[in-house]
Amino acid sequence: MPGTIAIRTASAEDVPKIVALLNIAFAMEREFVDRDRTSDAEISGLLRTGTFLVADGADALAACAYVELHGRRAYMGMLAVDPSLQRRGWGRRLIAAVEKRASDAGCTGIDIKIVDRRVELPPLYRALGFRDNGTAPFDDPLLIKPCHFLLMAKELTP
Repeated sequence: MPGTIAIRTASAEDVPKIVALLNIAFAMEREFVDRDRTSDAEISGLLRTGTFLVADGADALAACAYVELHGRRAYMGMLAVDPSLQRRGWGRRLIAAVEKRASDAGCTGIDIKIVDRRVELPPLYRALGFRDNGTAPFDDPLLIKPCHFLLMAKELTP
């Protein structure tokens, strides 16, 4: 696990760095959808509806996570860690920061959705306290292979 890392709220100036990190971290998804994971336009739009928490690395962002507050629930998405830094605790630290942000805002739970083809993710999230909460369609005209979203949720303790 990294020693001391600073997690901060992203600004508009971080958009290109967030896009680069997400596209590298989600490159394996090209196996089932023929496109980059995201774009400057998408991330700029998300910054108008929510927040990205980011952790700076030496030359680029080390990790990021998107948080959107919806009353008593928070949504977390686009959790990404630079592939060269994975398995060192960055993801867990970002998730903890998202949980704190949500709890401080009065949320009682966090919802996520992951693509069913990412079979390594459900056990990881279950180990972090998330539970299965249904499915949803994955509608994208550039799908190469059929897939859907797995919905998961975690209740926060006050």
